[in-house]
Amino acid sequence: MQQLTNSHGTLNPLLLLKNFSDSSSFNTRQIKEYHDQLLFLKAFPPNKKTEAAANCELEKIASVTKQAKPSLYSGLCGDGIAHTEIICNYSLTLTTWLTEKFTHSVSLHSSGADAETIRNTLQLLCPFAEFEKITQGNMSLAGRIKAITGIIHPTAQLAWLLNIFTNSKLTLLLKEELFRQLKIFIRWKIGSPGWSRTFLHFNTGKTFYQPNIIRRVNLNKIINKKINYPNTLSGTQQKDLNDVIKTSLALLCRETDPVTYSDEGAVQLFNMGRGIDIALLYLQKDKRLSLESYIGYMAFKNGLPVSYGGGWIFGNRCKIGINIYPAFRKGESALLFSNILRLYSQYFKLDYFHVNPYQFGKGNPEGIKSGAFWFYYRLGFKPVEKDIKLLAQTEWNKMLTNKNHRTPVPVLKKFTSCPVALHLNKKPVIPITAPELSSAISNHINKFYNGIRQEAVKQGLKKLKNKVNFHGFNKTTALVCLIADATGSLTLNEKKDLVKTLMLKNNKKETDFIFGLQKCKAFWKLLKAIKINE
Repeated sequence: MQQLTNSHGTLNPLLLLKNFSDSSSFNTRQIKEYHDQLLFLKAFPPNKKTEAAANCELEKIASVTKQAKPSLYSGLCGDGIAHTEIICNYSLTLTTWLTEKFTHSVSLHSSGADAETIRNTLQLLCPFAEFEKITQGNMSLAGRIKAITGIIHPTAQLAWLLNIFTNSKLTLLLKEELFRQLKIFIRWKIGSPGWSRTFLHFNTGKTFYQPNIIRRVNLNKIINKKINYPNTLSGTQQKDLNDVIKTSLALLCRETDPVTYSDEGAVQLFNMGRGIDIALLYLQKDKRLSLESYIGYMAFKNGLPVSYGGGWIFGNRCKIGINIYPAFRKGESALLFSNILRLYSQYFKLDYFHVNPYQFGKGNPEGIKSGAFWFYYRLGFKPVEKDIKLLAQTEWNKMLTNKNHRTPVPVLKKFTSCPVALHLNKKPVIPITAPELSSAISNHINKFYNGIRQEAVKQGLKKLKNKVNFHGFNKTTALVCLIADATGSLTLNEKKDLVKTLMLKNNKKETDFIFGLQKCKAFWKLLKAIKINE
C-alpha cells in the first residue's frame, strides 16, 4: 500500500487513492490505514480535486463496513469508523450524554466489577425495601438488573441503571465514583455515519488548500500575530460544536473534564488562519478548580477535529499540553501547537508556559519513543533545571553537527526529571505554583488545626466575617485568608481585595477570575510571603 508522502515528504495523494481504489483485495489493517490517510487528505487537501476524491473514497469505506462480513466487521470495530461499533468505559456524565444523543445505539455490554461491589453500589441507589433482590446471590451487573427489574434487553438495562443514578440524591462526585467502581463498558453502534470518525466535522467555512506541509515554524513570529475575535455562534451552533467535540473524543475512547463537563453556552471558536480553528471550552461552575482555571481546547483543520488538550491557568503562567490525533501526527503539529500558544497567550494574557514531563515521556513510553521532548525544545521550551538544561543543549549540539545522531533512550528519560518552560518576556515569574499553594494550605491545617479540615474552614470563615463585609464565602477563600493571617503580610484593605478576587470564581464567566487574579496585587504579595516563609 502506498504511503501518503514520498521520500522528500511531498504529498502523492492521487496515486495513493488510485492504487487503493483499484485494489480488489484488502484487509482490516489496510482499510484502517487508508481510512486515516483519507482523513489526513481532508484536513490537509492540496487541491479541490484531491479533497473530492478523498470524500468519495471515504464513502466507499463506509459502504464496505456497512456490508462487511462478521470476520471483517469485528476487525474494523473499535476505531470509530462508520457503521462499526465501540466497546468502551466512560464516565457517568458522558455515558448519559451518549445515550441521550444516540438513544437506540448505546447499550450495556458488561461490568468489570465483582459481585460484592455490584451489590453494595445498588444498595446505595435503590430503595432499601428491595434489599432481597438487590443482595441475594452472586450475579453480574446485567444479571442483577434482570433479577431486580425483569429487564433483559441491554439498551433498556443501561437506561434503567442511568435512571437510578440520575434520581439519586447523592452528589455528582459520589455518583461518578460509584459508576467508576462498577467498571461499566457500553456498546456503541455507530449507525449515524455523520457521527463517526469517517465523516465527523464542524462547518468552519471555506476549505484551505495547501500544496505543502509546513514542518518547521518560527514560534516568535506566529505567537505575536494578532488573533481574531471569537466567531459569533448561535445557540444551535454552540450545541452542534459541543456535540462534535464530545463525540470526537468519545470515538477514540477519551475524555477530558472541560469536554465532559463543558459549560456549553460558554464555548468559543477562533479562526487562526490556514484552515485552523480552535474551540475554547470552559468548565461548569461547580466543576471549576479552586485555585487554577482549567480551560480546554479542541483544534480543527478544515472542520475536522485534529487535536485536543487544555491549559491550567494561574496568573500569568499556564501548564499546557497537546494531544494530536493519530491520523494527523504527520501533519503540521508544530504550527498547530504554535497557534494554540498564540491563542492562550493573547486571549488570556499569559507569558509563561510549562509542560509537565508526562507529555514527553515520564510514565509515557510513547513520548519517549517519539522523542517528544525535541518537539517542545524546537519551539523554544527549555528544561527548568539548570543541569538538565545543559544536558539538553549538549545533546542538541550533537544533533546539529551530526544529522544521523539519535538521542539515546536513557538521555530522553533524564530529560523527564523536570518540566520544560517557555518564557515569552522578561517579566518576573510567579513565585509559587498552584500545587505549591495547595500544599502550603494543607501544611498549615496540619500544623495549626491538628489536621482537622472542618475546624480550619470554620475559623477561616469566622475571621472573614469579622473583617470584611462580604457574603457567600467559599472554603478556598477561607483557607487562603488563613494563610494570609499567618504570614501577616497583608493589610486589611489588601485582604478585602484578595477576598473580592477569590470570590470571582462564583461568577458566570471563568475569565472574570483569570483576569481578576492577574490584577490582584494582594494575592501575589501573599505568594511571595509564603515563599519566604517556606
